[in-house]
Amino acid sequence: MEIIVQNINYQDWNLDFCLPDASIVGITGEGKSLVSKIISFQIIGMGTWIVNGEKIENENLYKIAKKISYVSKDLYYYPYLRTVKEYMNEIIKYNKLQIRDPDKKERDSLKIVNLPSSYLERELFTLSSSEKKLVQIAMSLLSNPEIIVFDEPFLNLDLHQEKKFYMLITRLKEQYHKTIVLATNNSNLLYKYTTDMLFLKKHRVFFYGPTSDVYLRVSYLTKNKFEVPDIVNFTYKAKKKYQVKIDYHKDIRDIIKDIYKHI
Repeated sequence: MEIIVQNINYQDWNLDFCLPDASIVGITGEGKSLVSKIISFQIIGMGTWIVNGEKIENENLYKIAKKISYVSKDLYYYPYLRTVKEYMNEIIKYNKLQIRDPDKKERDSLKIVNLPSSYLERELFTLSSSEKKLVQIAMSLLSNPEIIVFDEPFLNLDLHQEKKFYMLITRLKEQYHKTIVLATNNSNLLYKYTTDMLFLKKHRVFFYGPTSDVYLRVSYLTKNKFEVPDIVNFTYKAKKKYQVKIDYHKDIRDIIKDIYKHI
C-alpha cells in the first residue's frame, strides 16, 4: 500500500512525503508521534492523500482509514476490559469490523505474533512489556491492515526482544506485504531496521529517502541537529582520518572485517 501525501495541513504543520509499498519506514525528529497519528488518521489533516493511486475523499475516507492500524507506545487500560479477549472484542465492536468468525480471527492474529490462543484469557495486568507489545500488534491485525504505524516501538524492550520484534515486522512486510512505520528518535535502531526514512524539522518533512542513502549524509545530519547512528559516525570518522576505503555497514562485525582488511 503506497501513500502519497501532498500539502497536508494540521495546525502549523505542512507535510509532503511518500510511504513506499511494503517497506519499513522510520520517522524521526520533533513531532514524530504527531505525524504518526496523522499517517494513521488518528488525527485528520487537510490536504491531498493518494492511496494506491486512489485519491481520498469524504466518501472513501473510512474505508481507507480501516486499512491503517496504529500501535501506541503502551497498551491503554480501560477499567471495564479485563482480558485480552475482552479488549479484542471491544476493538471489533468499536471499529465495526465485519468479521465472519471473530473468535477465529482473534486466534489467528495471536498466532501471527507467535502467541498461543490461551493468551485470550490472560488478564491484561499480568502481561510483561514484550507481551503487551505482541498483544497490541495482534490487536492491530484484527482489521487486516495494509499499513501498521508504531509509536516508540522499542520502548521497554531488551536486546533479545528487540531482535524478535524486528523479525516479526520483517515477516509482516515480506510474508503479508504490510508497510511498517516506526516513529522513534533512536537513530541506531532506525538505521539498523528501516528501509526508508522521514526526517522532521520545523513542522515539515525536512527530507526523506532510502535509509542506506540518507544516513550517510553525516555532515548534513549533524548540521541540522539530527542524531547520527553510532556505527555510521564511527565509519565516517575512520574514513576521514585514515583515508581508507571502509564501506558503511549495519553490522559492526562487517566493519571490523573492513578494518583488518584496509588498516
